[in-house]
Amino acid sequence: MTGNLHKCVPLSELERANRQYTELTIKYRDVLQRDSCLIQRSTNLQHLQSENDSLQEQISAMIKELEITKEKLNTLEQAWEKVNTVGAETGLDKEGKATINNEMVTAARRITTLEMKELNERQRAEHAHKMYEHVRNSLKHVEERNLELESKFAEVGNLKRRLKNV
Repeated sequence: MTGNLHKCVPLSELERANRQYTELTIKYRDVLQRDSCLIQRSTNLQHLQSENDSLQEQISAMIKELEITKEKLNTLEQAWEKVNTVGAETGLDKEGKATINNEMVTAARRITTLEMKELNERQRAEHAHKMYEHVRNSLKHVEERNLELESKFAEVGNLKRRLKNV
């Protein structure tokens, strides 16, 4: 009996150990909460960065579209000026009319070419946007899975520590 009594831990030491355990548990929970907040902030930041990239791509597409529209307008203005200068110089005889018709055909071809370029750029932009959405969704799923695995890893770590203490 006295041997068993010597093996017993005094009540004050047990209470001190319990307090330390409680304090460590509280600190650990705080660390986990901060970690969770940081992960959430990081995820939000990544989302905002991807949204910013998407908006930058849209701005680039709009700038290209504006440039194409400017080219169209410039081509039409040049054709109109030629029509006016040729009409004023020749008094619109047959040769002048033929020149005007040729200029109009050339302008129409240029406009058609520019419209084809514009259509091609739009298709490329749409494809890039679809691919971006696909990658963004994949990343979101991977992040969710990563969070699940991190929480499971934390649980396993806690269980391992508990088993070591027992």
